[in-house]
Amino acid sequence: MMTTITPHRAAVFFMGFCFAFAALADESFGYFAQGGKWTLNRTVVMNLSLGAPRLLSDGFRSFDESAADALKTWNRYLVHMKFRPVIGSALRLGDADADTSVFFSDTVYGDAFGSRVLAITLSYMTPGSVVVEADVTFNNAKQWDSYRGPSRSAFDFHRVALHEFGHVLGLDHPDDHDQNVTAIMNATISNIDSLQTDDINGARSLYDAGPPYRSSNPAPALVNLSTRAAVGSEGNVLIGGFIVQGSEPATVVIRGIGHSLAAQKIAHPLNDPVIELRNSANALVASSDDWISASNAVTIASYHLDPANSRESALLQTLKPGSYTVLLRAFDNNDGNLTGTGVIELYDLHTTRGRASNLSSRGQVLKNDGIMVAGFIVGGGASKELVIRGLGPSLVDAGISNALRNPKLELRDASGNLIRQNDDWQTDPEASAVRSSGLAPAAKSEAALYANLSGGLYTAILRGASNTTGIGLLEIYDLSPAP
Repeated sequence: MMTTITPHRAAVFFMGFCFAFAALADESFGYFAQGGKWTLNRTVVMNLSLGAPRLLSDGFRSFDESAADALKTWNRYLVHMKFRPVIGSALRLGDADADTSVFFSDTVYGDAFGSRVLAITLSYMTPGSVVVEADVTFNNAKQWDSYRGPSRSAFDFHRVALHEFGHVLGLDHPDDHDQNVTAIMNATISNIDSLQTDDINGARSLYDAGPPYRSSNPAPALVNLSTRAAVGSEGNVLIGGFIVQGSEPATVVIRGIGHSLAAQKIAHPLNDPVIELRNSANALVASSDDWISASNAVTIASYHLDPANSRESALLQTLKPGSYTVLLRAFDNNDGNLTGTGVIELYDLHTTRGRASNLSSRGQVLKNDGIMVAGFIVGGGASKELVIRGLGPSLVDAGISNALRNPKLELRDASGNLIRQNDDWQTDPEASAVRSSGLAPAAKSEAALYANLSGGLYTAILRGASNTTGIGLLEIYDLSPAP
């Protein structure tokens, strides 16, 4: 669920071909803020969808490249917020979807451009003035290029992009508020083609102060465990389990990702993910709908673990040793949109000697995007022994009637290269190692792999042999001793 107020629109204008110059004045207080800003320490993903490659006058090979350079220019002056441009984003354009998109269009989501309007930034904010989305639409009816110096008949996309991205930050037009300053943020385009002192001071007033950035501690353990699968309603939600091992608590960030998966060309991502964290007694420990509404949202962002979409979910929790379950489902917005592909992610920050390990995920295993995919990182310099299991038939004993009949596992490296695969676990060359670990599956048709992996990123994939579908369980066990 996302609560927003009426969106704020900000535009840049032109006057025929008579481009105005702003007068120089006291630049210390000339900037003007719109009244909202992003969560501090947030990385704002800017999805650039500005058309096919095209050589521009200043050497950029596309408007996407010119926009990315404008974002990087602002980044030089931002401390507690950063832009991350995505060139050629596959994200579908949408109004009020909590993603930030940059694109050309003939209209502003159906509304006509004014005759003198070059571009418009449409920002959404919570009642607490936290920005959740800021789409930038460039007027497709105008002639565009990218260049430096005096203005020409074709409008300079780069300087207009600098202006609009200032609106994305939360800056308004100083000349609309009786300020007489030299600034690219003035409402009318001019020969100014770069950020001015007043523009920089405005950005710094919003993002210079904030809590320190943080990083997780390195450890020779499984880190960044995640599972992607189809998420349904009622009994078909995605369920993730993990264990906090050792004698000390473990501090973790748990995320529920959905809508932003469209940027990875996932056809039907979960629109509005909700996560619930429960303990071994099934008691609710915490829940999250929109992560930016959490009291510790800034801390989550400080670890660089802020979800790309403001509507996605995240929890920061310190958990005692024991077993935990995470449920991922869709928030019911009464629009009937309760299904899609979602991801549960578990990040162990390793602030103590406790560790989160032994990830398991139960959910629908379908075809194509609907297969179950688990990603994990082996941290530290040493190799690690693992057992990975794909279960289906044995779930019938747990009351699952539509269990996956014949699970098949694949293990791939960071480049997508196949390392190992298994259909029936007893046929695997390392079946004896699986058996000696005490993790042999109950059914012969279930899959299991033993692997000794060096540090790096890996992916385990669970699918049905011969494209069969059903409820499956994907498990990753760390065989190293608990701390």
